[in-house]
Amino acid sequence: MEAQFLLLEGEFTIRKDGELLNYTKISDIPAEFDHVIKFMPNMPDEPHDTMDHVEMGNFTEYLKLLQARETK
Repeated sequence: MEAQFLLLEGEFTIRKDGELLNYTKISDIPAEFDHVIKFMPNMPDEPHDTMDHVEMGNFTEYLKLLQARETK
């Protein structure tokens, strides 16, 4: 799951040292920051197949992995 998490792309905003920082790749987000502000992974193109649904089902776990980096 960690490998798929690091490949995730979308719109992500974090707050670090009072500054809002925007990213399009999870892998670019620092290992430590204050808070997750926005977590909007790219959705697979429709029609969704079974593997797309499995991947989308992991989004909550991916958010938890990102929140584990929060320091405040």
